[in-house]
Amino acid sequence: MKALQLILRYITYFFTAKGKHAAQAPFLYEFITQVINESTDDKKCDSIEALRKELCQSKKEIQITDFGAGSTINNSKIRKIKDIAKNSAKNAKFGRLLYRIIQFYKPKNIIELGTSLGISTSYLAKADTNTNVFTFEGCPATAIIAQENFNKQNIKNTSITLGDFNLTLANKLKEILTVDFAFIDGNHQEKPTIDYFKQCLKYANNNTIFIFDDIHWSKGMENAWDYIKAHPKTTLTIDLFFIGIVFIKSELSKENFTIRF
Repeated sequence: MKALQLILRYITYFFTAKGKHAAQAPFLYEFITQVINESTDDKKCDSIEALRKELCQSKKEIQITDFGAGSTINNSKIRKIKDIAKNSAKNAKFGRLLYRIIQFYKPKNIIELGTSLGISTSYLAKADTNTNVFTFEGCPATAIIAQENFNKQNIKNTSITLGDFNLTLANKLKEILTVDFAFIDGNHQEKPTIDYFKQCLKYANNNTIFIFDDIHWSKGMENAWDYIKAHPKTTLTIDLFFIGIVFIKSELSKENFTIRF
């Protein structure tokens, strides 16, 4: 039933989404043409996808600790790494989009809630080695694999904070002080998603970019997305179905766009 609901939501998205010509504001047009619609031909991305392929073949099993909504595909506490790699990580298309956003806007401090095996983290970290990627993971076994993957790729600008986000995020934000980019890809429930947004917003600046994963994954996530779009600090939002992008630049008009990707 949940899969059918997601398909119906995607059909609605597909027929309402617009292209670059719907963008009137120069900022949005630039973002669509130079970031969303650009292609990424980079050996760094190829190496991440080679790692993904390796993980998708791993039959090693690990014990999963999950503080969030869990998986709708496999809720077992013992899972094969190959299943996590196939079902949990953002695919190459969205990984490369994250990569382009970081390269284009060059945020200094990046927050990622939901490290998993470190695929998305690798895209964030390798896009610009001058960034600091602070990634948060609730599952100890998964975090170990992620760190191994960072070591394999010689990624030095990433640190993992382990534990329940409700206990770790606030303290870490006090250390970081400034959040320039936040990728919220953990828990996948309405209230926690809104809470994470509010917490990060306290440390945001005019140029901070927020990205929320799986905004149409459930009714609760859609409610969270609606709340975020309506928030007084939010100006421009972009719905790409599987992710939502939020800008809080005060000079932009308050608009919500659904863009085909």
